[in-house]
Amino acid sequence: MTALWVATIHISAAVAEKINSKHGITVDEVRDAVVCIEDLDFVHSHHETRGWRWLVKTRIQERPALLVLYDADDPIGDVYRLGSAYFID
Repeated sequence: MTALWVATIHISAAVAEKINSKHGITVDEVRDAVVCIEDLDFVHSHHETRGWRWLVKTRIQERPALLVLYDADDPIGDVYRLGSAYFID
């Protein structure tokens, strides 16, 4: 896979609460960082129990951050679910 295009990202209420309370990252900041952004820096990897995921390096609040995305079973393939988001500095 040479490119990742995120047209839509689904973020559950539980994940939204977790990333906000633990890391101070909002849903809007996540969306701003990956939705309809060209040339995302990512690695496609396989998790033993959760399956394929995309680890996306981005910037949130002017800090380096990592987003964990999972496939949302979209037939076009550009819709993802957020698993986690956290700062990596």
